[in-house]
Amino acid sequence: MVGRKFEKNFDENLKIPYLPCSSKSYSHRFLILSYVLNRPTKIKNFSFSEDANITLSALYDNYKFKYYNSRFGKTAELILLPKWKTKKEAHYLKDSGSSLRFLIPVFLDGKKHKLEGSERLFERPLDYYEKLFKDEGIEFKKSKNSIEFSGKLTREKFDVDISKSTQFASGMMMAGVNQFDVSYTDGPNIQYIHQTEDAILRMNKSSEKIEVHVPEDMSNRAFFEVLKYFNRLDGDMPKMKAAKSTDNIIGEWLKSNKSFFDLSNNLDLAPVFTAALAIKSAMNGKRYKIIGIKNLAFKESNRTLELKKVLNLFGYAVSIGGDAIVICGRTSDFDYERSIYLNPKEHRIFHMALILSCFHKGRVFIKNKECLKKSHFELYSFLGRMK
Repeated sequence: MVGRKFEKNFDENLKIPYLPCSSKSYSHRFLILSYVLNRPTKIKNFSFSEDANITLSALYDNYKFKYYNSRFGKTAELILLPKWKTKKEAHYLKDSGSSLRFLIPVFLDGKKHKLEGSERLFERPLDYYEKLFKDEGIEFKKSKNSIEFSGKLTREKFDVDISKSTQFASGMMMAGVNQFDVSYTDGPNIQYIHQTEDAILRMNKSSEKIEVHVPEDMSNRAFFEVLKYFNRLDGDMPKMKAAKSTDNIIGEWLKSNKSFFDLSNNLDLAPVFTAALAIKSAMNGKRYKIIGIKNLAFKESNRTLELKKVLNLFGYAVSIGGDAIVICGRTSDFDYERSIYLNPKEHRIFHMALILSCFHKGRVFIKNKECLKKSHFELYSFLGRMK
C-alpha cells in the first residue's frame, strides 16, 4: 500500500546482510554532465535513490534502463540520448536539495524554468544563487515552495562561496564545463567538490559516446562497516569499490583508540558514526567528542537535533553545543518495548536508529522507513520483505 507506515520488530538479535548501494553523489553528477555535454551516455551501476531519480526526471523526458543481477543484488545501466532531454519548463523536486542546487545553474540557459518542491526544500540555503542572480541581472522569483528564473551566465569566471554548501561550487562547475571557470575557497565537505572534479574528468573526454561506472556509496557503506565492526552483519561484504581507497575512513576510525573526531569533511557519516561511538561509550565508559557538525542544521532537517533526539530515545547521554557533540555513555538500559517515530525525510537517521536498535534489551518498532528511498533503496526493499 502506497504511503503505509513501517512498523517492524528489531531487537538485539538483529543482523542485516550487506546490500550494495551505488553512489547517489556520482549518479547525480553523471546525469548532470550527460545533459551538459549533450552526448549519448551509458551510466553503469546507476543509483536507485529517490534523489537521483528526481534529477533524472527533471533532465530527461525519456531514458532507458537495463537491469542485471549480481551476487549481492540488482544493478542498473542507464542509457541517455540528447534527443531525450527535457522540453518541460517546470520540474518538481520534492525534498531533494542536491537536485535543486545542481539544476539551477544548469538551467541558466536563457529559457524560463520553474523548480518546485516542499517548503523545507526552499528553506535550505540558496544564498549564493540568489546573489548570483542579482549580480548577473537574472530575473527570478522565489516563493515558499518554488523558484522561477530566466537568464544566462555570461562571465568567464565565477568565485563561489561554499561556506553553506559545496553543492554551489559543484553545480557551477558542471554547468560551466568547457564554458567558464569556477574558483572556491577551502571549506567543509571539500571531498564532494573533488567528486565533481573526478566526475568531470571521467565524462569530459573527446569520444562521441560516454560510458561511466558509478562507484559505491561511501555513506551507505559506512552503515555496513559499523554493523560489521559490532558483529551485526549477516554474511560477508565485498571488497570496497570506491572512487578512492581513502573513502572508507569510518573503518579506520572504528578501530582507533581516539576519543576526538573532526567530521567537517565527512559530514554525511555523522549519524552512523555517532551511533557507533555511543555504543562504544556504553561499552567502555569513555567519553567521545565530535566536532565540525554545524552544517548538519542545513540538511533535510536540523540533523543535529535529530541526532540528539534519537540518542536520547535510546537512553544515551549526549550534549550538543556550537559545533560539537559530546557522548557520555548510557543513562538507562532501555529494556522495554517502544515505537520510534523518525523524521520521514531523514534516511541517515534511520540508519542510525537501526544500528542502535541492535544494542538494547527491549524491542523497538521503527516507523517511516519510506525515508530510505532517498538514498538507500536496496535497504528499503529488504526491510519491506522482513517478516
